[in-house]
Amino acid sequence: MSCSIAVIGNIQLDVLASPVSALPTPGGDSVIERIAVRTAGAAGNVSLALGALGCPHRLFGAVGDDDAGRWVFAELERLGLARDISVVAGKATGISIALEAPGRERAFLTAHGVLSTYGITDVPPDACDADLVLLTGYFSLPGLRGEGSLEILAKAKATGARTFFDTGWDPGEWAGDAVSEVLGLLAHVDVFLPNESEAFALTGQSDPATAAVALTAHCPGWVVVKLGSRGLLAAGPDGARLTIEAPVVKAIDTTGAGDSLAAGLLAGLAGGHDVASALATGVRVASTVVGRASHHRYPSRQELLAL
Repeated sequence: MSCSIAVIGNIQLDVLASPVSALPTPGGDSVIERIAVRTAGAAGNVSLALGALGCPHRLFGAVGDDDAGRWVFAELERLGLARDISVVAGKATGISIALEAPGRERAFLTAHGVLSTYGITDVPPDACDADLVLLTGYFSLPGLRGEGSLEILAKAKATGARTFFDTGWDPGEWAGDAVSEVLGLLAHVDVFLPNESEAFALTGQSDPATAAVALTAHCPGWVVVKLGSRGLLAAGPDGARLTIEAPVVKAIDTTGAGDSLAAGLLAGLAGGHDVASALATGVRVASTVVGRASHHRYPSRQELLAL
């Protein structure tokens, strides 16, 4: 029997520019190969991937009533994914600009807009009434940081849900209370999904396997460290360890790969698969997505690459 899924997080407009190896000189204009504009933040990316996999779910978040918000909402509505999205009058939609180039880490410019004030009172009471609950884009949701996220995760756990958590990168570079803040939430998380850099920042380690094990001291479930083109490694309860290599793919658009992995994981678990099989599906989804163009990136189950 299929499980129900709720995705809670940042819905926004994403602008991807590539390749960008340096900013233009003041007053200058650099011509690059491509600029793509698409829906819709970490939570939106998960939802779009789940939709393409034919996996029913609910998506919770907010956009503004500006041009960007109307476009994002209309696109999600067209796909049947917008019924739980709030459109907030007088607010701007969150926008991220991703700057990509071969051989360097992606960099982002972000304006949070309505996500700055989207708080726990804006999350519908039934958002946690699902078997699988993902909270994603934590650092893109200033209004839900700390106590708001704690309430969501604790409520979901109390109702018997399996909880999934993806923070994204801290724009404050993990200064101040960011590390202790995230570690304090992990007691309510069944599957934590940091990428390699995030795992290093949270633990001070420089080896992904060591970082994963260190994080299990805070997370009672699985810690899944996403390794990009290298796949993933995971540490779980009772000393469980898991490594999954990704198929070789020519990357076209890597932004949102981790969100696609989360979607594949949720889809696999919703279909009754165990964690190892579901994570393998996640790697297949992510690997397929990064090799496809932005306008046609989310695959059906029949289109997934083999491991």
